[in-house]
Amino acid sequence: MKRIAHIILVGFVCLVPFLVSSCEKTLDIDEPADRELVLNAVPAAGRQPFVHFAYTRFFLDDNNDQPVPGAQLTLYVNDTVRPLVGMVNSLFYFADTLRPDDRLRIDIQADGRSVHAETYVPLYPAVSSFTPFYFASETFNFVATNFYLDDHAGRDEYYNITVTVRDSGARFNEWLGRLDTVDTVHTAMFTVPNSPDITDGDVAVYSPLGGRLMFLDRRIDGQHYQVPLWIILLKDTTEVAPFKHYYTVDVESITPARWNYILSASSQNSMTSFFAEQGRVFSNVNGALGIFAGSAKRRYQFDLATVPGFPASAPPPEVEQAAKQMCGYLSDTKQ
Repeated sequence: MKRIAHIILVGFVCLVPFLVSSCEKTLDIDEPADRELVLNAVPAAGRQPFVHFAYTRFFLDDNNDQPVPGAQLTLYVNDTVRPLVGMVNSLFYFADTLRPDDRLRIDIQADGRSVHAETYVPLYPAVSSFTPFYFASETFNFVATNFYLDDHAGRDEYYNITVTVRDSGARFNEWLGRLDTVDTVHTAMFTVPNSPDITDGDVAVYSPLGGRLMFLDRRIDGQHYQVPLWIILLKDTTEVAPFKHYYTVDVESITPARWNYILSASSQNSMTSFFAEQGRVFSNVNGALGIFAGSAKRRYQFDLATVPGFPASAPPPEVEQAAKQMCGYLSDTKQ
């Protein structure tokens, strides 16, 4: 038996060079000859208008920017031409500051082709009483804010709420026995309990794990509506004080085109899309790929260390239950 095992081991060792050499073969990949034009811009209320216009790039290309030589861009705001005031690679900056209800049109002549797109700037979302509070339970920590949204009556409003967190500081790496410095931005989990008018499937796209809630105002048109937003804080025992957590809550009014773009882009980035044939992301640009869609945003930022304590003795039971469900889902996906 020992002799047989010895022969098998020797045979395996002899095969190793052949196995390694077979892994060193080069896979030839043909770069596509035809590049497509791409226009991306989200004109925002209160901001200077700018657009990004370039060629698509090969996914193995180290150069992320592919400018279009000789491109001629004309931006109209309310049928008035806005002068081009600056260019940086493929970024084009135009004069003035955009206002709600501005109508925009862009015409481009480039590479012997014509590109055209139109959009508008939505009204600012009317947000009030945005005050975050901190709550610690035996199981979870939360930041809660019950802000109010005054919907504009008689208008089809599309809302997009996102929550992100910037973690900055040092964590102790137990495997390597050292401190690792981190400074990262990622989405934060949150729940919006007892709010079917903005979370039900017929009016909303609700992705708590992805830190996003998009909804239509179909059920809350013209209302003074309370939005109970509870951010779930996962405890990290490797953090070394002082450690900073900076949270950003964006309440945004968007156009239907931006709504469709976010939905299609999210579907392409889902876990299941890895095994499916990739489709095209929604575009409202004629003559090129990309998106040209307006936005009006209210942004609220706070440092977790400065958030006051929650004035209630305990979070609502549905909040604890939602947190357990989401964390249970995370545990299942890691197994």
